[in-house]
Amino acid sequence: MSTWGAMASGPKPAALLRAGLLGGVVGGLCIWLYELVVWVHFLHLTDVRGMLDGAAVLSFGAGIRRLGAWSAALGVAIHFVTALIWGIGFAFLWPALQRRHIEATLGALFYGAFAWVIMHNVLLALFSPAPPSYTTYSVLNGLVSHTFAFTVPMALVIQRMLR
Repeated sequence: MSTWGAMASGPKPAALLRAGLLGGVVGGLCIWLYELVVWVHFLHLTDVRGMLDGAAVLSFGAGIRRLGAWSAALGVAIHFVTALIWGIGFAFLWPALQRRHIEATLGALFYGAFAWVIMHNVLLALFSPAPPSYTTYSVLNGLVSHTFAFTVPMALVIQRMLR
């Protein structure tokens, strides 16, 4: 059977989109829960406001904080739009992984590492006025947060919705 024939028997695009959107929301919430517990509570790297406007600061620089609550709202919007895009991407990738008998959490670990590399090592390095720093800690924290706290919960939601 051709690749297109196998795709035709898989989930419909609307189901993939719904699963990706819900998975992206769940992943976005889970990574924020991780950041709240680890970054804010245990490590004191930021406060809740810094967590909320973090995506806006990375996108537009620290000067965006002059907007007050609007910078937090913009950060929340950027965070969830990004999470939704990654969720939709995994949902459309999931049928191919499933055909190859790759479990969702294993696929999510590699997808999370890929997402972190693209977002923090390509997009931010090229476009951000506040490019990321590269310490052993920042690399490990980025990989852990994007794999275990973001893509694994996202992938499990997508897997369940597309059964």
